[in-house]
Amino acid sequence: MVITSAIVLKQKRIAQAFERAAATTPGTAQTPQQLGIKQGLAWGQLVRHAVLRCPGEGRYFVDISNWQRLRRLRRRIAISIISALLIVLAVVLLVTRLH
Repeated sequence: MVITSAIVLKQKRIAQAFERAAATTPGTAQTPQQLGIKQGLAWGQLVRHAVLRCPGEGRYFVDISNWQRLRRLRRRIAISIISALLIVLAVVLLVTRLH
């Protein structure tokens, strides 16, 4: 869980770096070196999710709509997990009170 949180935080910082640099279109794409970004695990996941897109020459830009879509998906997953845990907790409490 801690590792996942660290990766998500790193991804947020990467996306924000591209946004701050206005690298949001193929024409404004920049290299990770220009932004001082290392291409690690968080980077690779953003590329696989098409949040970071490469129009060529090692330059990338952040696809804002895909970034927002990924964030919404993660939020829905988190809410589903929390809801499931609350249901399990409620069932456990109900069962223990009946005995």
